[in-house]
Amino acid sequence: MKTRDRVAQVLLWLAVLSRSVWVGGTLYQMLVIVPMWSASPPESVRAFFSGTSYNETIWNFFGPPFMAARQALLLGALLAGWHLPQHRRWLLWAAVCMAFTTVFTLAYVYPINEVLFARAGGGHSPEEVRAMVRQWVWADRVRFGVGFVGFLALLRALSIPFPRGSHS
Repeated sequence: MKTRDRVAQVLLWLAVLSRSVWVGGTLYQMLVIVPMWSASPPESVRAFFSGTSYNETIWNFFGPPFMAARQALLLGALLAGWHLPQHRRWLLWAAVCMAFTTVFTLAYVYPINEVLFARAGGGHSPEEVRAMVRQWVWADRVRFGVGFVGFLALLRALSIPFPRGSHS
């Protein structure tokens, strides 16, 4: 196997592993954490986020440093495997999905996070907080759906054999 192919394969494996962690963590958050603070807004939002370190600890998992690391692995696999048309197609799908989820998160979800998570809905009416909770939950489901499609594309790319040949 050529060195470039081996690098692409290793980066692809690492991208799949990092995305697997994201999928598992997001599912856990959707099924366990989100119902705790979205059960009966605005009271549940205020009770969950006021005076806790949730924002700091969740940042350690979903924050920009880990977002960037997941992206770097996928983009590295895409660049290293660009010469492999079958892999390239699936890696491009994964990259498009990842780009969407990143932009959507930064542009749409994070502003809602600022109000709900950082300020516990403070300064907003109960109706506004309820509406933001519904918007956040909807956005999180969309983000997960698109991200999961990208994850499936990564798995498909991983299932395609890499060429065997001389070392270089």
